[in-house]
Amino acid sequence: MKEYSIADLLIGQTYYPRSMARKYQYGEINFAEKREDIYFSDERYQAFAIRFNGSRWATVAVKVGE
Repeated sequence: MKEYSIADLLIGQTYYPRSMARKYQYGEINFAEKREDIYFSDERYQAFAIRFNGSRWATVAVKVGE
């Protein structure tokens, strides 16, 4: 069985912002890494910094547990 990290699974996906201000700033994720400087009180979520459209950056929350 092959193992994948969450960052590996994010790369190649299309990022669509939920904010109306950034509605049309979407694109393919080409870089992802876990952000250790953001803490969620709910341990089921982790924060990842992503780069899309070459030079645009965003932070996304990923649900990693039930």
